[in-house]
Amino acid sequence: MTLKNKKFVLCITGSIACYKSIELYRSLKKEGASVTIILSSSASKFISPYIFKSFGEEVYADDAFEIPLAHIELAKTADAIVVAPATYNTINKIACGIADSLITLTVSASGDKPCIIVPAMNNKMYSNEILQKNIEKLLAQKKYYFVNPAKGELACGDFGEGKFPETKDIVFEIESVFKSKKFKDKKILITAGATREYIDPVRFISNASSGKMGTALACEAIKLGAEVTLIACSIDIQNLYINKKIKLIKAISFNDLKENLINEFPKNDILIMAAAVSDFGVKEKSSLKIKKITGSSDNDTNIHLNLVQNDDLLKLIAKNKKHEQIVFGFAAETDNIIENAQNKLKEKSLDYIFVNDVTKNIIGSSENEGYLIKIMSEKDKENKNINDRDIIYEDNNHIYTNEEINKSSDIIINKTKNTGEKIIHTYKNHKNNNEGYNRYNNRWIEDSDNNLEIKRFERMDKTELAEALLNEL
Repeated sequence: MTLKNKKFVLCITGSIACYKSIELYRSLKKEGASVTIILSSSASKFISPYIFKSFGEEVYADDAFEIPLAHIELAKTADAIVVAPATYNTINKIACGIADSLITLTVSASGDKPCIIVPAMNNKMYSNEILQKNIEKLLAQKKYYFVNPAKGELACGDFGEGKFPETKDIVFEIESVFKSKKFKDKKILITAGATREYIDPVRFISNASSGKMGTALACEAIKLGAEVTLIACSIDIQNLYINKKIKLIKAISFNDLKENLINEFPKNDILIMAAAVSDFGVKEKSSLKIKKITGSSDNDTNIHLNLVQNDDLLKLIAKNKKHEQIVFGFAAETDNIIENAQNKLKEKSLDYIFVNDVTKNIIGSSENEGYLIKIMSEKDKENKNINDRDIIYEDNNHIYTNEEINKSSDIIINKTKNTGEKIIHTYKNHKNNNEGYNRYNNRWIEDSDNNLEIKRFERMDKTELAEALLNEL
């Protein structure tokens, strides 16, 4: 969790939307953050400080003189300042360096710590030229981040841009502040969900993929600074969070996905193929709903479907990749997990593949586990000091040689949840050590190819896994 143990000062100013800051506070706490409240005098006329005090929080009045030097201590101990909602008046004061309240004093004393500002006001106030110039002025200072207000019906009855954003959008932006921007200036194309091959207008062949893995990857890539296009195949967009910065393309069938991939892949630096693509399609789709056979007492009446095998879409796309492009595939297997994934990696000309065992109730779940396999470059090998050794084990601090492994039966694969295990070739002789084998939960990986790196990822939330996998690129 990105916000776990982070300390925030949540500054609530006098927009009518300030009651929504309660939900924001609760979301930050749910993420494991510590939150201190500053409530402006105007905001306290909309919501009572006792709401937050009842949660056990310390609440400061927006009085520069009530507690001398409070702004220094608050700014010093905070990881970031969040002003939500931020009024027209407050934003303009911050931009002009006016520090006449505890909120503006705390912001001014925060040094280079990030300050996330969430405007909420009438649409004409938000579009006011003075405010927009002051927002640009603050954005130029790099430490200030703005969460754009939503568009819709405002409290005054007007319609336009100025609504307090959805809480999940604000939390998303706050999380982004603490992420590295390793994909800045990179374009990433991601597919998610399951394709559908229609039999007639109402029936289709598909699978149980929910699209959760692909959408999690898309959201995480945005946080890491990428420009992201998501091709969503028959996913429940209403119940899956897709950040507004993501370019969304909807697809249904294999042919829809194929057409969109052919169009979009040349524009992108990285393709992550997380969609579950239909291997077979219906040879002849009925234009009318196929009716049950009525008036027959024969319960063994059969209806036959003529299926055709679809192209290997990932192989088709990957063979046309440019030298600098990266293609990352996903595989779902029920047996010979590692071996099948290795074959797919090579046959499809992939750079990475993540494989999981679908017998472990992964499909449709919010969690995932599996193995990441990549082809190692010569540079990777040099960095890992592999040379000609065919047995190697690496932990965070040391690469063990054959001789060292032979001396100790305790050098076995280490459990690592978020970063995975780095394994080039596992020491197979440890299988003879029954005590160690059972004690370490049967976690050996066999790899006959020293050109591959295999990393095991424990079962975890798909959002956490998305972060871990993107950090491998």
